[in-house]
Amino acid sequence: MPDMTESLLYLSSRDIETIGLGPAELVDAVERVFAAQAGGAARPGPKAVVPVAVGHSFHAMPGTIAADGLAGMKFFGVVPDNAERGLPNVCSLVALSDIANALPLCIMDGGWITGVRTAAMTATAAKHLAHPDSETAAFIGCGVQARAHARLLRQVLPGLRRAAVLGRGAARTDAFVCELQEAGWDVRLAPGPGDVLAGADVAVSTVPEHPGWTAFLDPSLLPPHAFAAGVDLGRSWLPSGYAEFAIVATDDSTQSRALVAEGRLKAPPDFAADLAALASGAYAERPRGRTFFVFSGHVLGDLAVAAALYRRALELGIGVRLPR
Repeated sequence: MPDMTESLLYLSSRDIETIGLGPAELVDAVERVFAAQAGGAARPGPKAVVPVAVGHSFHAMPGTIAADGLAGMKFFGVVPDNAERGLPNVCSLVALSDIANALPLCIMDGGWITGVRTAAMTATAAKHLAHPDSETAAFIGCGVQARAHARLLRQVLPGLRRAAVLGRGAARTDAFVCELQEAGWDVRLAPGPGDVLAGADVAVSTVPEHPGWTAFLDPSLLPPHAFAAGVDLGRSWLPSGYAEFAIVATDDSTQSRALVAEGRLKAPPDFAADLAALASGAYAERPRGRTFFVFSGHVLGDLAVAAALYRRALELGIGVRLPR
């Protein structure tokens, strides 16, 4: 192993794609870290947010994974009109340090991590809360998050084979539909929000915020057993329909209650479970009725994926060494 006191590792987006962590590895890494959080062996720090404009902000999220000997932080910006520039809505970096001596070990591009860690968190929740025989998924939004969710949800719900899709931009929607079809999904384009939810065992909303935004998804239109994931901070779902959900879960109950109070997370204020409780088995009740997983993003998901990438990069000798 190289002497990490003399250099640190940089992993580009191309390096990360070359490493090629698969769906099973991603879901296992995320579930393991949230189970560790339940036992106190992984800890998130306070999230810092600097707003710039509506939907435009910068964030810093620190945390530690004691079992891996790592501390880390994700820094990212959210710009809702980046698509018009040909850029992702979320741009990010992840840094890892040695937890014992604080030496920085690795800096890596966070784009791929942001997509897959979010989907892996949803997949972890779906593993415990969605109907195991789910066959039909509704995707509201057709960007990076929708694509990652389509891939990772099948890891825990292998029966998923039909997709209803609702998107805004024709080019992005068509590209997503083609990708789903190439992966073996039977796809239909939904004409509106009511139609996209009809018959969906699983529904995933990933719509970016924009000026003039209003909620438009009615939970009562979902089948009684459905699992819904509000990846977009829950903003797409009508508050008048919250009572339709028998169980509301989140990534971190303490963090999410504060965000609900601030108005940044759109969800009921009381959560039946969070990912630490689900992953550790502390919450093992199988739901009877609709379930809602709504979350703002959790650094332990990012660090779980980043740690797995870092270990694999060292094994394969991938990345660029930067002098200190």
